[in-house]
Amino acid sequence: MQRSGRSRGLHGMAFPTRGSIHRSLLLLLISGLTASLAACGEVQAPEPGATGSTVPVLTEPQTGRQPGTAPGDLPATTEPATTVPAGPPPRAFVERAQAVAAAVRKAGLPTQPAGPVLLSPWAVDLPFERDAQKVAWNAGEVVFTSGVRGDEIGVSTLTLPDGSQRPVDVIAARAAVERALEGERGDCAGIPADECELTLTKATLTMAKVTTTEGEATVPAWSFAVKGLSRPIVVVATARGVLERPVPPTPVPGLPSAEPGLSSADALVAASDSTITVQIGHGACDRDLTGHAVEFADLVVVGGTHTPPDPGTVCTMQYLLAPSVLRLAHPLGERVVIDIASGAPRHLGVPAS
Repeated sequence: MQRSGRSRGLHGMAFPTRGSIHRSLLLLLISGLTASLAACGEVQAPEPGATGSTVPVLTEPQTGRQPGTAPGDLPATTEPATTVPAGPPPRAFVERAQAVAAAVRKAGLPTQPAGPVLLSPWAVDLPFERDAQKVAWNAGEVVFTSGVRGDEIGVSTLTLPDGSQRPVDVIAARAAVERALEGERGDCAGIPADECELTLTKATLTMAKVTTTEGEATVPAWSFAVKGLSRPIVVVATARGVLERPVPPTPVPGLPSAEPGLSSADALVAASDSTITVQIGHGACDRDLTGHAVEFADLVVVGGTHTPPDPGTVCTMQYLLAPSVLRLAHPLGERVVIDIASGAPRHLGVPAS
């Protein structure tokens, strides 16, 4: 087999009487109603009105309030997912929000993503059958035969989650593989050299379903026949700028560490007019968790407060996420949501890490 190119480093018995039956049915109905009422009281809806605070700043436009989200250092889980109540922010939260807003402005206001953000990886399907094949891919040990042209580009169709379609440019097959391998830093340690290699023999333009911040979309993709694999490797083929992977948010430079008792907002999961839902990060033994937002004319700082566990409390090392529904004084509009802890932006549907 001839090789026209090589990419390295890319790398689930008594019968009751009628009267006793009636009494039993009545007791069952009463018990069921009582249980239903008790369950309804476990998750309470926010009280009417906004749950944040409007902060007037002398040298800035009138401010308002709103919530958002932020990430933690430990792996997060949404279990248990008890809703966090929302409430007016205490003074310490407001002061922290003002400091965060100032730091964000100094660093430059982050911009909202222009379109759907790709949450799936560039490689949609990697049907490896042996460990050596996975290692080879992660090490960028990919070989292209003459059946994979390096200059085929064109136009295809992107179907958005709402069903609308638009034409999009397609990049060449080899360029699509190179992009899918960006950031891979593996090596072939422990794998014989003649086994640590993937040979791509043919590329066919097809369509694939991917997950975006707006839902499931259908995009053009290259399907690669691979020597030693019974199923093809499939890689997104859209040109750069059509879909982009989320950029991990970074803390704002110069922002002091958050005081104890503040909770970060790790994701903005829903936004509708003046109501948003965020995921609040907290420890397993944190108490009195409450979601807050401080709203400014150009941004909204969100997060939560909690009472840390008492000294000496034995607690599991967990980082949990729980939703909090917050109402704003004004519609969110184009304002960006900022995490109280890190000062990093929280874009709708984009995970914090």
